[in-house]
Amino acid sequence: MYTYDNLKDDIAYLTFGGVETGSIGKSLLGNDIYYVHVGQKDAKQVIITGGIHARENATAAAVVLQAYALKDEQTKLGFYFVPMVNPDGALLIEKGAAAMGKYAELVKRVNGGDDFSMWKANARAVDLNVNCDAKFGQGKGNVFFPSPHGYVGEYPFSEPETAALRDFTLDVRPIFTVSYHALGREVYWQFGDGNRKADKIMAERIADFLGYKKVDGELMSAGGYKDWCVLSGIPAVTIEIGDEKVGHPATEEKLRQDIERNLRLPAKITELWYELYESGNIRGV
Repeated sequence: MYTYDNLKDDIAYLTFGGVETGSIGKSLLGNDIYYVHVGQKDAKQVIITGGIHARENATAAAVVLQAYALKDEQTKLGFYFVPMVNPDGALLIEKGAAAMGKYAELVKRVNGGDDFSMWKANARAVDLNVNCDAKFGQGKGNVFFPSPHGYVGEYPFSEPETAALRDFTLDVRPIFTVSYHALGREVYWQFGDGNRKADKIMAERIADFLGYKKVDGELMSAGGYKDWCVLSGIPAVTIEIGDEKVGHPATEEKLRQDIERNLRLPAKITELWYELYESGNIRGV
């Protein structure tokens, strides 16, 4: 299992090697939400996130390994990697309720036991990927009370993790974002009316590159980071890595093949961006 301590070790190693690292903000329990930047700072930027759901921290490993794979290459774009949006959830999975401080009793009561291996939410039992301002509370699986998954929170961006991700995104002003989840080997790209022909082709090409399925439509989702990006005019995809047969919790070892498939995706995104958006052939369609 890829842990928050593993991430801190990787951040320290990358920093020592001269790679830019930092924090986009703090979690509910005051843990840093780390980022790694690779590529040119004066270029257009892409944000790639993982670990927004506690039980999916293998996606954090995937995002870190992408940063390692790209760090010594020349890229036309800059990439901000945010491997673990939900560090408190990762700590809960690893260490149990005792690591949740004043929220320990809450998570135990909400979970109904000490096995947190299926937990998705943060320390306040809010599902961070339904807490963004994108048809807030209108998703098929949304609930309106603390829960291991699906609880939308009191209002959009009520949680420090999502507020930090929102503010970071507004500051960086990325041209594209990728949100990693598990499982399904699928690529989602649509939300509301904020999509163009180029966005569809981008999703198709990413799906083809990974050997995944492109999925059209919202499928009654709401409140996700990808959803908010699309409504904000930022082309974005959600990528579900790993075969569903793997089941949860999906460990780094179980998803090794899919992580390797995704290592070269940032380079592919760069190629596709210049082909589909910068060429002027279908921009704005």
